[in-house]
Amino acid sequence: MSLLEIKHAVDGLQPDERLELAEYFRWRATQDDPDWQAELSRRRDRLAQSGGHSRDALLQLHDKLSSEGN
Repeated sequence: MSLLEIKHAVDGLQPDERLELAEYFRWRATQDDPDWQAELSRRRDRLAQSGGHSRDALLQLHDKLSSEGN
């Protein structure tokens, strides 16, 4: 499939499908980005050193983001 064919196919998608596709492309791009992978490793290491977050803090953040539609 050519890039032009892909663009035409995307033009025919519903708005929610285009948003899902855009999210997939963002995710896919990070999988191939060594800088992003290194940043994730730094964040995991920093989180592990600090002891992480409590279950209650994570649930509170989840509820806040959910109420904002994120």
